[in-house]
Amino acid sequence: MSDLINDAIDFETRATFFSGAQMEGTIKIGNVGFEFDYLNQRIAKNILIAFCDIRKVEINISVRGKLGKEFTIVLPTQAVLRFSSEETGKVIKILREKIGKDNVVRAPNLLSSFGLRR
Repeated sequence: MSDLINDAIDFETRATFFSGAQMEGTIKIGNVGFEFDYLNQRIAKNILIAFCDIRKVEINISVRGKLGKEFTIVLPTQAVLRFSSEETGKVIKILREKIGKDNVVRAPNLLSSFGLRR
């Protein structure tokens, strides 16, 4: 059995973690934190992040305002963890409730560097 930080799981979905290579697994959001369980347990230990350790979550939003499938979790150490999921909207909604809506922001893009973003 793997190490867990949550006593109860509020939401669970399939996802991909990008760390130089694509790693398939499961995102679990519970009462204490965010977990990513690898499908292949021989690859590495699971990613366990308490909500108090998440500095912000960045969401990819297109120019037309559509929510992308990818999101990034930024930790206080400036470490960046990038994930992709078919149910990104639900994941972001739950994370916004857990860490506060001020910590969920739009990811910078090319247009924002020129001041052209709405």
